[in-house]
Amino acid sequence: MLFGHLSKLFATILVLCGALFAQQIDSVKIAAIPDSIREKLKDENAVFSIEEARILRTAILGDSVIMEREKDTLVVPKDSLYGTHVNPLIVSAEVLGQNAIVWAWDYYVLDKDYAHTGPSYWKRNFREGWKWDHNHWAINFYGHPYQGSMYYAAARGSGYGFYSSLLFAALGSSTWEMFCETEYPAPNDLISTSIAGSMFGEALYRLSRAAYNKPGAPWYRQLAAFVLEPAGYVQRKAFGNRDFYTGWVPIELAIATGMGSRFGSVYRMGGKNSDEVDAEWNDRHGFLAVSLEYGKPYTKVKRPFDYFQAEFMSEGGFEGAVLQLDVMGKLINRGVHARGHWLDFSFNLDYDTFYGDLATVSTLSLGGSMDIALWLTPRTRFRVINQLYWIMLGSADMGYDDIIQEFNPDYHPDKDSYQYNSGVKYSLTLETLYKNKWKFFSKTTIDAMKTIEGTTPDYGVTGWDFLLLNKTALEYKLLNWMNIGYRLDTYVKMAAYSSDIAEPMSRRIHAYTLYLNFHLLGE
Repeated sequence: MLFGHLSKLFATILVLCGALFAQQIDSVKIAAIPDSIREKLKDENAVFSIEEARILRTAILGDSVIMEREKDTLVVPKDSLYGTHVNPLIVSAEVLGQNAIVWAWDYYVLDKDYAHTGPSYWKRNFREGWKWDHNHWAINFYGHPYQGSMYYAAARGSGYGFYSSLLFAALGSSTWEMFCETEYPAPNDLISTSIAGSMFGEALYRLSRAAYNKPGAPWYRQLAAFVLEPAGYVQRKAFGNRDFYTGWVPIELAIATGMGSRFGSVYRMGGKNSDEVDAEWNDRHGFLAVSLEYGKPYTKVKRPFDYFQAEFMSEGGFEGAVLQLDVMGKLINRGVHARGHWLDFSFNLDYDTFYGDLATVSTLSLGGSMDIALWLTPRTRFRVINQLYWIMLGSADMGYDDIIQEFNPDYHPDKDSYQYNSGVKYSLTLETLYKNKWKFFSKTTIDAMKTIEGTTPDYGVTGWDFLLLNKTALEYKLLNWMNIGYRLDTYVKMAAYSSDIAEPMSRRIHAYTLYLNFHLLGE
């Protein structure tokens, strides 16, 4: 009896909801309402299901709290084979096939010396083992991660998760190192290709899926999805949608451009050059920065990289250039979020590269973060982020090429005079938003790295490397899609090596920039 009365009461409520929606629908023309529901609206006695009532309420009143929660859930349409996987033997064959194609191109088309490998080199690799290599820095820390992202994408597009796909990337990297070049297999390449490659691969996978997130996507979205991640896109076309559609995910994309001036110096301390300025520069520069945020900082991370950030910055002038790329993705998190406040603890992967005349440094790190945001007043929000990482693999240029060349005339540096490091990274970010118009932002990052024994190149030196980066900016919102800002960037590279010829040294640059920040996606 009780159940029957409740059923009648519930049906009555749905009828009243239907009547209410019917009164409002005349003044609101919304194409998203299905025809079947439109027909029901003509009948004042029609009974609406819970799903129909939700569709009407969302269409007329906007996104509800329920819909807000649903935005972070995956979407599994009828054409998706989500939950199934392409046979791992097939995926492994595809990964090895990528190696075969790249090797054949290097051997037959480019005629690269390193591609002239064979059984004698394979035997040597198994017999003598792995050795650190010092190929051009850009190849090792940009080229190898991108190569790894292709291995990763073949598995990710086949329905495998982050960690399973990482194993396929490791398969591709290890077999390349052992069989596809004359150089010794290098542990730094294996780490960079597998782990950093998986980070690149997952970020590109997410962006590709956001462009191609529903059946019948137009050609330009299909093209964007292919360009972002060709291997994963082809895999989905060949074997069906084994992965999930991303559904609706908030993505913020901003591009800043401007110009300014910078100055800096190089000091070498101790010995005959004590406290002398070895070099100075004073330069005008152009500035370009791209920042991308996928998800919200308080997003519940159900799968790795449900939230990630990618930032690219470049400064160029007559006296040299600076380029920085930083990718951070959350693996797991715990926290609370309510009414714009949040407290979030997360476990992250971070890949950071700094490439330029000041320094050539990279870090692949694993660590934790604490992110706190509070509305201090109805118009003022304050946010602070603390991040502490273990640097699994770092690299730093020596910066003593001129001195080494004095003692060893045969030494010819070419962006490969660096050694590998491990250490710690700490980052502190402060942000204040006032009246949704003014934004103050400051981020300071400190890398402290010690040379890994046995990783120095010819004539190398060992010891400690320190890199300090700070960017402080003040922005004002001119339009909803454009801010004007002024920023100060400070870069400091310090070295303290245990060598008679390499006395302690510091290099620094200060850059002042006036810029416009264009918000292309998101808030």
